[in-house]
Amino acid sequence: MKKIILMLTAIVLLFSGCDIHTTEIVKPGVDMFTDYIDANKADWNSAGREGDPGFYLYQEFKFGEITNRVLRDGSVLVYLVDADNRDNMLPYVTPFDNGRNIIMQNIRYEVEKGILTLVIEWQDFCSYKPDLNNLKFKVCILVPGDK
Repeated sequence: MKKIILMLTAIVLLFSGCDIHTTEIVKPGVDMFTDYIDANKADWNSAGREGDPGFYLYQEFKFGEITNRVLRDGSVLVYLVDADNRDNMLPYVTPFDNGRNIIMQNIRYEVEKGILTLVIEWQDFCSYKPDLNNLKFKVCILVPGDK
């Protein structure tokens, strides 16, 4: 009898470590909106005072596809398209020769409902405007599938 009780106890202990999980069924897939934008040289605005911390250049673009649902459950991805037509994911940090030193240049983006803001900033907070006329960006907006 003791052997039966010990065997039953061992079986109970063996199975007590197993968790039974319930899973939520979600419709697979996402909808993706893709667009290419050119950041024209004349359209860059500045924020802050050049040479002071917080100085940067920016451009805003309207995207009705950036909804609250995208902000909550989806994603916005932005790429700098280089001269060889390669996509470079932002933030994109590269060395830049300002004529005196090699400094770091950061190209990044910010997102809010309906608006995508492209930002360029430099390590020394100065504006060098390196060939800003040829900057092309790829924007991918991912909307999650329905539950």
